[in-house]
Amino acid sequence: MDDVARRAQVDEVIATALEQLAADIAPATHSPEELLAPVATLAAKGKRVRALLVLTAYDACGGHEPDRALRVAGAVELFQTAALIHDDVLDRSDTRRGMPSTHRSLEALHSSQGWLGDPERFGTGAAILAGDLALMACHHLLTAGIAGLPGKVASAVGGRFSSMATLCTAGQYLDIRLAAQPLESLGAHTDAIVATMRAKTASYTAEGPLALGAALAGLPPETVDEWAAVGVPLGIAFQLRDDLLGAVGAPETTGKPAGDDVREGKRTLLLSLGLDRADAKGREVLMAAVGNESADASDIAAAVGVLRTSGAVQAVEERIDDYAQRSREALGSLVMDDAQRARLEGLIDSTVSRAS
Repeated sequence: MDDVARRAQVDEVIATALEQLAADIAPATHSPEELLAPVATLAAKGKRVRALLVLTAYDACGGHEPDRALRVAGAVELFQTAALIHDDVLDRSDTRRGMPSTHRSLEALHSSQGWLGDPERFGTGAAILAGDLALMACHHLLTAGIAGLPGKVASAVGGRFSSMATLCTAGQYLDIRLAAQPLESLGAHTDAIVATMRAKTASYTAEGPLALGAALAGLPPETVDEWAAVGVPLGIAFQLRDDLLGAVGAPETTGKPAGDDVREGKRTLLLSLGLDRADAKGREVLMAAVGNESADASDIAAAVGVLRTSGAVQAVEERIDDYAQRSREALGSLVMDDAQRARLEGLIDSTVSRAS
């Protein structure tokens, strides 16, 4: 089965889980669909990178219950949906995947209805709850995916999922902690930037999905760890690509305004390298634009230009290549047939070279 068909199957599993979620909250008769609509819209637009990693690892490890694997893959995707909703609240992002972010959508609902109180506060609170509901749907799919398995296997999968979610949450805290550090000192926080990418993104983008696929297939813990080791550098490469796209990506493909991460003031390795490598004038341009919500388009464009001319963009591209190669080398030590290896190598390539 090709990846297009697999994505369609994952979409169907997620849609069914959200239908169950709607049934579960039906007693809350006052417009629960308002809360679910942005969750369903966001969940439907994922590229399914994580799901494909779960499914491909499961197949490569000899798994033979595809419906079970689809549920676990869907659970990972819904975990990501929840993480994105909460991340946008924390970052006060206006857009996600070319649409208004969940809290902005719910804020607009409040305003359009003329309700009492502060629309922004309503949108923030409602989005937190929407993200929590995505987590409930995630839990439902995970439970269905491991139901009936031998206790040892079910426990291993549940434990891996819990560890993944816990590490990602701690990584989210590292992210907001970094954002609270003075921009001038960013160069001293390089280790913290890498630790944040490893915890916040790599944990649930590649490390967790590959480990979950292997654990679900019943492999022993030490072999599951080897699968997880393929995912750690891949997940960091994924985040580095995301950081490049957030700063220099094309809005028509990223779904976010040009230079959005610059305006938001995201503490990325790209920014750290830019500040370190730029001349005095370039650093002045960056300092004036980064994290400045009132910066105009020309200010942002100038800052992005500094990131390019300083060599920071090229340096991050080189880091991406390095981490991707580490992932390929870790994959090379695992036993599987040639077809599955080729499929996983293709997923590594598409993950690190994507344009959105």
